[in-house]
Amino acid sequence: MTMLKRFVFISLFVLLFCYAGHAAELRVLCYNIHVGVGMDKKLNLERTAKLIKEQNPDLVALQEVDRLADRTEKQDQPALFEKLTGLKAVYGKTINNSNGEYGLAILSRFPVKENKMTLLPLQEGRERRGLLEAEIELENKEVIRFACTHLCHVSEEGRMQQVKRINELLKPDNVLTILCGDFNAKPESETIKSALEQWTDATDRTPTFSSTDPKIKIDYVFYQPQSRLKVKEMKVLEDNITSDHRPVLVVFEILP
Repeated sequence: MTMLKRFVFISLFVLLFCYAGHAAELRVLCYNIHVGVGMDKKLNLERTAKLIKEQNPDLVALQEVDRLADRTEKQDQPALFEKLTGLKAVYGKTINNSNGEYGLAILSRFPVKENKMTLLPLQEGRERRGLLEAEIELENKEVIRFACTHLCHVSEEGRMQQVKRINELLKPDNVLTILCGDFNAKPESETIKSALEQWTDATDRTPTFSSTDPKIKIDYVFYQPQSRLKVKEMKVLEDNITSDHRPVLVVFEILP
């Protein structure tokens, strides 16, 4: 065997060994973007997209996303995020607002097989909330569920009804499922206790709101089944201007 062939053979062996021993990772970002309006009261979706892109996420759950609304200069924000981040975007409207739409968005590095928006239980006089789901096909062809929500901000009873409905919609069935969102609920609340009956929380107790003076944790990344994912890294990004919330990043190792 010539020296060149020996070098190529050894290099291929090392690459195959490293690949075989390298577990698949999934980088997940959860972010209430405040319709792209920062704490300086400026609409700057490019700034929001830059922050997202810098985290090199595979999947992103966004809350408070406008589409063609007057207050955000008629921006089609999901389409703009797709252009600015290079990630595929899907959108779900919860309400009409400012002569446009307002709701949730999911960004994905991987192909989106299907997506659907479900409106959650509504208390009289409260804002409509929803659950946006997407079936995502990973590089290994496994299809997982990725979901985004934003619960009622004024009523614990309303949040409890909404979590109950989410649990019904996303029943455990051995499909790897990740649920992200602004739950507007503290870790010790009945809402989160109810969620934890079915889900595992990938986040710690680091406050996420407000971005300028974080005092409470209300943003979460949940997953099921517990046996399929391992949390390798979790952090709340120390950004105090892009939104009124701080983004949450979780890096998962996907288990067999």
